[in-house]
Amino acid sequence: MYKLLYIIVIGFGVGYLPCSGTIATIISSIVWYYIISVSNINILELVVITTLSTLFCHIINNCSSIKDHYSIVLDEFIGTGIIILLLPDKSFVKILFSIFLFRALDIIKPWPISYLNSIDNGFGIIADDVLAALAAISIIFLLKNFI
Repeated sequence: MYKLLYIIVIGFGVGYLPCSGTIATIISSIVWYYIISVSNINILELVVITTLSTLFCHIINNCSSIKDHYSIVLDEFIGTGIIILLLPDKSFVKILFSIFLFRALDIIKPWPISYLNSIDNGFGIIADDVLAALAAISIIFLLKNFI
């Protein structure tokens, strides 16, 4: 069971590629766009997926000697899912801009994203990306007349 969780948490190996967070975000964006376009996934289902992802990251983080290891990219999958699900206008430009904002916020980690990132467990791993995604969506809503 641990090996299966580990494979999921590292994005089926994507976590070991150079620029793994960015690559995982790009792949996740394509996957989520497809999932959302062919299904009726809703916010409640995304909350369940996020909760399970938090648990998976918590288990892997606790069993690893390196906390919040760079190879863990499941958090990028959750962040992009939030963006693509909540973005009302799913035009290519708005998705691209939202994903760019998400990555920038996830890399820079302004407060309170940095605070959530400092929490050393599965919650901290996922929560900072959830907040980065929500911040990116908020910025898009504020700039909706300009982009």
